[in-house]
Amino acid sequence: MSSRSVTARSRDLESEATRRTILAAAEELLASRGEEGLSIREVCLRAGVTPPTIYHHFGDKAALVDRVVDDCFADFDHSYEDRTPPADPVERLRWGFDRYVEYGVGHPTHYRLMFLRSQGRPTPAGLASYDRLRRMVRAIDDAGRLLAPLEDATAAFWSSVHGVTSLLIAGFWRTDAPAIALARDAMIAQLTRPALRRRSSRKGKRHVHA
Repeated sequence: MSSRSVTARSRDLESEATRRTILAAAEELLASRGEEGLSIREVCLRAGVTPPTIYHHFGDKAALVDRVVDDCFADFDHSYEDRTPPADPVERLRWGFDRYVEYGVGHPTHYRLMFLRSQGRPTPAGLASYDRLRRMVRAIDDAGRLLAPLEDATAAFWSSVHGVTSLLIAGFWRTDAPAIALARDAMIAQLTRPALRRRSSRKGKRHVHA
């Protein structure tokens, strides 16, 4: 590797480290003060950079906030990667509900940034995350077990799991509240039908009577 390549590689690593430092500072401020309380000046003080550095990497404050939120969605999706969901599509949706709630309760700061912003805007990772949920619901439709249109069912399911998670984060429910499973199972029962059982075909033997 040439010295020029080594220098370029070093600059890339330094640039990425700077970006991560800025994002960490912005995330901390967003968690404690909200989007309205975040200022470029305060981010600079915490990250040890100058405003032109932030504008160089992110463009403006809105883009910086969107990037923080986008990273939160990516982290949310990564939390599913080392888990093995059930093979049955309806049980997979039930499993997804529980994993969603688990993540939200375990990462309340991230969840607030992702879903409880006063001026929320879709981000690429956020849209991809919703599409992953849509694919889970589509698998039920493909199996002939979805009772509502795909988009309506996806939105209804998300509203249910989001409502449960938000109530838990706000402290209105405990994590062992029976209402959680009741809300989950009621929504799934409303949206899906049971799998058809295959009838076993038995050929009876004919008896010859004398």
